[in-house]
Amino acid sequence: MNIAVSVLLIMMVVIMTRKYRQDVTSKKQARSSVFDGCDSLLQDPQASWDKANLPVLYGNYAGFKVQLSVVEDTLGWRKIPPLWLLIKVAANHPSHGTLDFIARPANNEFYSPSWQWDGSMKIPARWPQHAILKYLKQPVDLALLDNDVPELFADTKMKELLVTPDMTRLTYMIKQGERGEYLLMRNAVYNNSPVSKDIVESLLKKAVAIRRNLENAVI
Repeated sequence: MNIAVSVLLIMMVVIMTRKYRQDVTSKKQARSSVFDGCDSLLQDPQASWDKANLPVLYGNYAGFKVQLSVVEDTLGWRKIPPLWLLIKVAANHPSHGTLDFIARPANNEFYSPSWQWDGSMKIPARWPQHAILKYLKQPVDLALLDNDVPELFADTKMKELLVTPDMTRLTYMIKQGERGEYLLMRNAVYNNSPVSKDIVESLLKKAVAIRRNLENAVI
């Protein structure tokens, strides 16, 4: 009997391991098309994968090094999981101050560093008010962003504007998980269609414009 039980347990482990590997492979294949077509927006584009087997696209845009990546957000138990697009623009020259502006905070924004930041600021009147505005050590001069933030966050899919001396990053919801699959199985499944090239290009232009404005204020 003990031998039979042991064999059964071994078989179960083997089956579960194979299923896990198949799921990982299937997920990676499904996500591989996210940035299809976006490489034509960049100079010297290079595709890669992060530790979560999600695609990353690097390149140059309008004189800045940029990075496109995605994050699956499955921490919100009661909501359909979004897929966040992160557009990061690396600094050519350091800017002054830090800022993290998060719209509609749910206190589970794990992709944001500001949960470790202790500085809070009053949100300017023209900016969306259902939000948090934090900084670390020294805040960005808000006047430099006063024209950009209301326009950016007029799109309710815009989630975050993050600024540090060495980069600027936008976080934008590009997809939501399939409702039925998530409600039944708590499994984040997204359609396999690529992100809109036009949306990516528009966000790149805005992110680069913000970065350039911040750096020009230092010169």
